Amino acid sequence: MTTTDTVDDVEDPKLTQRLFGVGPSDVWHTVIKVVGLMAAIYALETWSYFAVAEYFGGLWGLDQTHNFQTAIDRVTPWCTPLYAIYIPWPFLWYFAIPLVILGATGKRGYSRYTVNAMLMYVIGSVIYALFPTTTTPADFINGRFDTLPDGALFHDSLVSLSQSHANIWGSFPSYHNYWAALFIFFALTPGVKARWRYPMLALGALISLSTLTLHQHCVLDVVLTYAMTALFLALTRWFHWDDKLLAWFER
Repeated sequence: MTTTDTVDDVEDPKLTQRLFGVGPSDVWHTVIKVVGLMAAIYALETWSYFAVAEYFGGLWGLDQTHNFQTAIDRVTPWCTPLYAIYIPWPFLWYFAIPLVILGATGKRGYSRYTVNAMLMYVIGSVIYALFPTTTTPADFINGRFDTLPDGALFHDSLVSLSQSHANIWGSFPSYHNYWAALFIFFALTPGVKARWRYPMLALGALISLSTLTLHQHCVLDVVLTYAMTALFLALTRWFHWDDKLLAWFER
């Protein structure tokens, strides 16, 4: 084989077609689209939670917000080691969830996740603006319930977290529980790779459990957020939005 033959083999579009299923230029087009959509999802989530929830929460005032606390929320036991599961997710989700879902379910699952995320953050923004909710979690630490004594594991960290603005406004929908629901629902999807199924189920359950046992969210926050996630996934499949987005990815 001559040098020319080798170069021709490398640059042959058929080789790229065999390896990637698309032509060489299409690979870069797809990568650009994926990165662009990830940036858009990040911008939507940040704008929704830290701009809309904060602004409208402050605009309405604490007395005008709604609270989903029930009797069970007042007796939920503490499990402070789950703080290690709860706190990283606002920073890790952007990298971890898309990669896990892509690895577990492939391109179709990733496309479904993308549509679902945009729906959640847009509708979540509307709810934050028109129906602001709060759990006032500090009540469980140094308020009327007083279930976490001084000196308990992570006490100071939890007090600081509970008194931050980010945890006063934007209780429902709960984005922590949205990310947890994604792991669980995708783990139960037919065709998910077996090695991903149980880790995704376990991680989703731990994320949701951490929001309850650190008293950052109420039981109804969890239930309603899971219901929203399931509804958006159903709509995505019913209207074939995932197929349309996947076709755009590969165009």
